[in-house]
Amino acid sequence: MPEILATVAGRRVTAVATGGLSALAITEDAVLLGAGAEVASMVAVAEGRRVRSVTAGGSASAAVTEDGELLMVGVGAYEMMQAAAGKRVAAVAIGGRFNLAVTEDGELLGAGNDGMGQVSGLLAAARGKKVVYVCAGINESLAVTEDSALLISNPSQRYLVDLVEATAGRRVMAACTGGFFALALTDDGALTHTGEHSDQVRGIVEAAAGRKLATLSGAGSVTTAITEGGALLAAGADGQRQTSGLLAATAGRTVTAASVGSYAGLAVVADADQDCGPLQPRQICGRFVTTGDPQDAHALSFKVGADHQELVSGTPCAALDTHDTEATHLIVRRVSTSQDLATGSAYFTFDPATGAVGIDPDKSQLPRGLTHRRADGNRFTFTWTG
Repeated sequence: MPEILATVAGRRVTAVATGGLSALAITEDAVLLGAGAEVASMVAVAEGRRVRSVTAGGSASAAVTEDGELLMVGVGAYEMMQAAAGKRVAAVAIGGRFNLAVTEDGELLGAGNDGMGQVSGLLAAARGKKVVYVCAGINESLAVTEDSALLISNPSQRYLVDLVEATAGRRVMAACTGGFFALALTDDGALTHTGEHSDQVRGIVEAAAGRKLATLSGAGSVTTAITEGGALLAAGADGQRQTSGLLAATAGRTVTAASVGSYAGLAVVADADQDCGPLQPRQICGRFVTTGDPQDAHALSFKVGADHQELVSGTPCAALDTHDTEATHLIVRRVSTSQDLATGSAYFTFDPATGAVGIDPDKSQLPRGLTHRRADGNRFTFTWTG
């Protein structure tokens, strides 16, 4: 850990990944850095390339460049890169000696150990469907489709079937599994679990009780989540204090990304709260956060006529002018591709007696997956669940 902290010293970090004996980080200028016994080849492969996401597991490491090329080293790397050749990759998941990936157009790819159908079973379940999220476990795997339906690799694994049944009729945003248990995050920020009730499962469920989650991820031995307000939750293996130590280090701070593995834990915290300064009447102090892959920056645009303002995920809050006489057009887009992902509108309100700015829920039609939370002083957090 001292080595990776020294490596990134003085640079702003947007994403981290830990796995096996490796620690990897992406800087805001899209450079991949690393430390540990198993990272030299991964960093070498990515040298000179602009990287937008990084994933690490016990047997492999992977990165995705800004143009969607998959870079990978470790167990199954050649087979996975062959499967992804010529395709633009959006996300990667590394499991127990098998690997999965999703392309930007929603195709699911996989290679490696398939003894329990963790590759072929999920590929069959996803046939004809557009996948937006994937999770690789130990001997099982999960995926989420564009219409927020949960897919499982093996219907003979009862805890996976139970999770599908428990989330039926609900919109699933993310899911993870670590062997004999499974967890799902739905669009209301709630956590659902099935299977064994181990300390790992019990810990994350208890920590999440009564809180709205923005992200969920699992690395087999540790499960992590980040609340809508940026608090880190984690439970599982703690032999090196990778879980309890990271929770202590991030207590009271706003976490934007985290990764905890079998030996190490890393988190990215936002700069100490930077207020937007004195706000003018009808102004708000806005912050934009997204779920899913924290390395993939998104922007939320506010348009009224010729006026255009925007918030970018992973950046400090900003003061925005609001209009209470006409609709504000809202657009969520992916920064790396300038692709519009969701559109809608908001009708802001203004109370001259109190100075409070609000959003009229009856008139507004927010982009699909976008929610907002207002705090004192006209501070707004906009969260997009994809």
